[in-house]
Amino acid sequence: MTDPPPTFLDVPTLLEQSQPRHNPNVLLYAAAAFVLLVFTSAYFSSASGTAATLVNDMSSIAMLGIVFAMGVATWRVARRARSEQEQLAAIEELMQLRRWPDAAVLVEQILSKPTRTPQARVQALLYLSSVLTRYHRFEDAIRVQNELIEHVNFDPNTAHALRLARAMAMLHEDHLFDADRAISELRRQDPNRQSAGLALVEIYRDVKTGHPHEAIEMFDAMKPAMQQQLGHRIADAYALMGKAYDLVGRELEARAAVENATVLAPAGELARRYSEFASLLEKYKPATAPAKAA
Repeated sequence: MTDPPPTFLDVPTLLEQSQPRHNPNVLLYAAAAFVLLVFTSAYFSSASGTAATLVNDMSSIAMLGIVFAMGVATWRVARRARSEQEQLAAIEELMQLRRWPDAAVLVEQILSKPTRTPQARVQALLYLSSVLTRYHRFEDAIRVQNELIEHVNFDPNTAHALRLARAMAMLHEDHLFDADRAISELRRQDPNRQSAGLALVEIYRDVKTGHPHEAIEMFDAMKPAMQQQLGHRIADAYALMGKAYDLVGRELEARAAVENATVLAPAGELARRYSEFASLLEKYKPATAPAKAA
């Protein structure tokens, strides 16, 4: 039903090794050498005619060498940065194609050495968080998410999505106190309750902690927003609602929720995401999902 989890991705090591190096500015040193060469040439040129000719010739050769070295250094830096960006684009494509083992290998390759820029490291860590979540390595995912939240200033949408992912990972790991605190923080940032993602996290918390009535109430209130914002990922909400309805004995609604969920996403995939849903498949028959639903 799922790919075997990778046996690599040592998160503490990757976090340490991926720190960009603060290399000296080669261009600055080259410019300083160029200026020194100019002044040295001017000084010796005033000494005598024969020395001036020799110094001028040597200075011209040295200047050409410096210019050539600066060009080569700039080209190498640009080529490495471009290669890194191509690798990041490849990871994103692999994740969209659900080729998770290949994405994991490429993420490790990038993060196992210093990245060229801090921005590339941040992007790679975001991908690492997604890969770890895919393989249910939630503790490691939380560690990466904490690293990003504590040290990177994201735009509001990205920061919100990252905090949602962390809260969901905490629930999967049964860190209920931490998850509840994270949800409260997210709720303060969204006082008008416009975030469908936050509603999904709260529904999962209520189902997981045995409060199905609260989950049903949240779903009824947020269903229009969830349909608009989540797209086909509203299958997750239907899957959780199937469990909530089942817990309160509303079997007709539970059966309908299971069918709605499995029309939008494969039953096996939903069962992989939520163990609470897996138990429903023994009781309620899933719908036959379209071939492209995954």
